Amino acid sequence: QEEQDRSGNDKQWYQRRVRGSCSGVTDWCGKAREVRFGEWAGMIRDNFEEEFWCEEGYYRDTVGSELNTDKKLRPNQTFAMVVAPDLFEEARLTIALETVGTKLAGGLGMATLSPDDPEYEPFYNKSDRNCNYRTAHGFNYHQGPEWVWCMGFYLRAKLADLLRQADRNDGGGLDGRGVAQYFATVLAPHRAMIANTPYRGLTELTNKDGEYCPGSCPTQAWSSACILEFLVEWRTCRFAADQ
Repeated sequence: QEEQDRSGNDKQWYQRRVRGSCSGVTDWCGKAREVRFGEWAGMIRDNFEEEFWCEEGYYRDTVGSELNTDKKLRPNQTFAMVVAPDLFEEARLTIALETVGTKLAGGLGMATLSPDDPEYEPFYNKSDRNCNYRTAHGFNYHQGPEWVWCMGFYLRAKLADLLRQADRNDGGGLDGRGVAQYFATVLAPHRAMIANTPYRGLTELTNKDGEYCPGSCPTQAWSSACILEFLVEWRTCRFAADQ
């Protein structure tokens, strides 16, 4: 039944789940109690900005981690922007998208860790047998290589933010042709890959700046699917007419 519920868009599914049945949770003191999903969602909404916003201009990857990961800049925040945009203050969301786009957007995908991070390792090689634990045996899988499916969520979050800006200004202040050109430019490498690969699809990931990665699956469903999700939303938006 849940798979059937997911047939709608992500945001509608999320909202249906919030209205769902009770779930047992453990509070910070270790005491188990039962809350409704709606109550749980309310607690997240009330505390999200205070806990996750980082003054450097993005949303933290984790809160309360014992592994020193709280201030890592990763693309995961864009998934929440798409699925639960009501968690975010709009002005901060816009700033975070600029930060993510500047720091993480690569040739085809999104870097899984900021280049400014001391643990950034953007070249993935699962056959590496060296003594550097940060890269040996492909340990850096999520520490810098650029994942293509993440680009789909970034583009969806970016489009939704631009549409909100247009709605606030009644369409003024935004150049529709410029918006269309921006997305066309970002997706140009994806078009080229689909046209030139024998699989007619998109790779799993790349190394830094879209460099070919031999250890990547040459075509992966979620890479293509997440870009297609963006394109479906693009076709029905107000900017598409300016393309």
